[in-house]
Amino acid sequence: MYPEKLTLTFADYIVIGAALVISSIIGLLFQFINNGNTNKEYLLAGRNMPVFPVILSTMATFMSATTLMGIPVDTYLYGTNMLFMNIGFILGPIIAAYVFLPVYFASDISTVYEYLEKRFGKVLRRILSAAFMVVNILFNSATLYAPALALNAVTDISLWVSIITIGVVCTFYCTLGGMKAVLWTDSFQAVLMFICLFAIIIKGTIDLDGLENVFKEAYDGGRILLPKFSMDMASQYTMINIFLLGMIVTISSYGGSQVQVQRMLTLKSLSESRKTIFWSIPLIVALHVLCCLTGIIFYAYFRHCDPLTAPNKPIQAADQIMPYFITRTMQAYPALPGLCIAGIFSASLSTISSILNSLAAVTVEDFIRPMRPNISHEVLITKIICLLYGAICIGFAFVMSSIGSLIKMNAIIYGMFAGPNLGVFILAVSTKASNEEGTIIGFVTSLAIAAFLSFSPRKEKSALLSLSNECPEFDIMNSTTAYSLAPTSQPTNSTIETPEETLQIPISYMWISSIGFFICLIVGYFASIIIAFFKKKKYDVPDIYLSPVRTWFSKREAFEKENNFDRTSAVADSKNDFPVSLHQETRF
Repeated sequence: MYPEKLTLTFADYIVIGAALVISSIIGLLFQFINNGNTNKEYLLAGRNMPVFPVILSTMATFMSATTLMGIPVDTYLYGTNMLFMNIGFILGPIIAAYVFLPVYFASDISTVYEYLEKRFGKVLRRILSAAFMVVNILFNSATLYAPALALNAVTDISLWVSIITIGVVCTFYCTLGGMKAVLWTDSFQAVLMFICLFAIIIKGTIDLDGLENVFKEAYDGGRILLPKFSMDMASQYTMINIFLLGMIVTISSYGGSQVQVQRMLTLKSLSESRKTIFWSIPLIVALHVLCCLTGIIFYAYFRHCDPLTAPNKPIQAADQIMPYFITRTMQAYPALPGLCIAGIFSASLSTISSILNSLAAVTVEDFIRPMRPNISHEVLITKIICLLYGAICIGFAFVMSSIGSLIKMNAIIYGMFAGPNLGVFILAVSTKASNEEGTIIGFVTSLAIAAFLSFSPRKEKSALLSLSNECPEFDIMNSTTAYSLAPTSQPTNSTIETPEETLQIPISYMWISSIGFFICLIVGYFASIIIAFFKKKKYDVPDIYLSPVRTWFSKREAFEKENNFDRTSAVADSKNDFPVSLHQETRF
C-alpha cells in the first residue's frame, strides 16, 4: 500500500494561481496594447524589442521543465556528469552568433526555413519545416506532461487538471498577445524558475548544516565525479559525448531552430542579437549549475534513506524526487511549496508558449504564405493556428507516458532532430558545393538513422551509482528532517548492462545527436558533389547566403593565391636584374 499524497494548503494554491493569472494578464495586455495588425508585429514583435526580456526568454525557453526536474535527478543517480555539458553551452551560442546570425539578418527572413529556400529551394524548406513541426509538437507535449505526472504522484494535484490548466493558460496568452506576450511572460517565469531552485538549495543547505556537509556527503557517496575520457560508444556518459551533445544542441538551437532564432529576429540589429546571446549564456550556465547542485542536495538529504528503494515506496520514479523533496521539507512554511511548484510550472509554460508561437510562424510563413502571398486577416489566421496547436499539444500530452526519464526523453525527442537539423544549416552557410538534392539526401538519411537509434533497444552501459535504503524505523513520510542518523553505507560505482537479448545496439543515447549531425554533413556534402557531377551543373551561391566566417576564409585563400603569384613574379624579375624587395612586395 502506497502512502497518501500530500495535500497542498490554500496558500499554496493561491501562489500557483497567481503565477498563472499574471501570465494570462500579460497576454491580455498585449492583445490591446501595441499588438499590431501584421504578422511581423505579431510573430516578431515589430523587430523592436528591448534586449532584457529577450535575454530572459532565451534562457527560459532553452531550459525547459524537463531540464529543471531532470538534471537534479540525473545528478542524484549518476553524479555530476551533466555539469560538464556547460562547456558546450558556453561555446555553442558564441559559434552560432558569428556563423549563423549575420546570414539571417542579411537575408531579411521571418523563419530560418525561408532562408533555406533562398539558399537551396522550396522542397528542402518544406521538408525541414514539416520535421520541425512534428518534433516540436512531441517535445511540447512531453514538456507539458512530465512535470504534471511528477507532481501528481506526490501531491493532490490532478494529472488532468495540471495538463489542461498549463496548456490552456499557455495557449491563451500566447494566442492573444503574440511574441511580445511570450517574451515578457518568459521573463516573469524565468525569475520563478530561479526562485524555485534557490528555495530548494537554501532549505536543503539549512537542513544539512551547510554546503560543506552537503558536498562531503555527496563526495563520500561518489556523486562528485569527472566523466571518463573514453570513446566507448556504449558508455552512457563520457566527457566526449557530454561535450558534443551540449555543443550540437546549443548551436542547433541558436543557429538552426526557429524557436530561438525567432527571438533573435525580434531585435532591431545584429549587434543587439549577439549581445542577447552573450548575456543568455551565463544565465543558462547558472541555472544548469543550480540544477546540478540541487541534485547533490537531494542525494545528501536522502543518502541513507533513498525514497526510490525505501520499504514503503514513497515515490515510484526518480523524476518525482524534486516534488517529493519540496512537499516533505517545506510543508511547515505556508505558500513555499506552492512557490516552488509555480517555478516548475513556469519552466513548462515558457518553453511551451515559445514553441507554440514558432509553430504558428512556420505554418503561416512556410506553408500558407507561399500558396497565398496576399493572405487577408493574417493575424487572425495565425492566432487560430496557434490555438489549434495548443489543443493538439494538450491531446498528445496524454500519450507521452512510455518514453521514460525526463533527461532521456529530452535527449531523444530533441536530440534526434537537432543533429540532422544542424547538419543542414552548416552545409547551407559554410559550403558552396552543397545543393538541394544532396542536402535532402543527407538530412533524410541522418534523421532516419537518428530515429532508429532513438527508438531501438540499446546495449548501454549505465554507470548507475548505488543507493542506500537503510531507513530509520520511524515513518519517513511524516518526517521533515534529514536522515543523517541512519547507519552509514558507502556506495560504490556500478555498471549495469541490460541483457543482450533486449538491448542490441551498443550506443548510448547521448551519441544520437552527434551521429545524426556528422552523417548529415558527410552524406549531404558528398551526395551534392556526385549529383552536381552527373548534372554537369555548377551551383553559384551569393556571398549573402554564406557565413561571414566562410567568406573570410575564401577571401583569405584568394589573397594568399594572389600574394603567392606576386611573390613568384618578384623572384622571376630579380633573375632578370630587376631587384624587388620581397618585404616591400608583401606590404604592397
